[in-house]
Amino acid sequence: MYVGRPAYGQADTTVSMFKWLPNGEAVRVQVKLGGHRSTPSKIKEGLQIGDRVILSDMSAWIHTID
Repeated sequence: MYVGRPAYGQADTTVSMFKWLPNGEAVRVQVKLGGHRSTPSKIKEGLQIGDRVILSDMSAWIHTID
């Protein structure tokens, strides 16, 4: 499974991403990224097919969303 490259993700690391829930809320999840060979990033763990995530830098919002 692939997603667009997160603003802050490095290849072969685990990052926090925000995933949209069906009720419109966003929750933080841990996502293990694979190597970056092109724009899409390979997802090794943490997301399922059909999950919607926020790829923008959300560091300014970390303290308000949990």
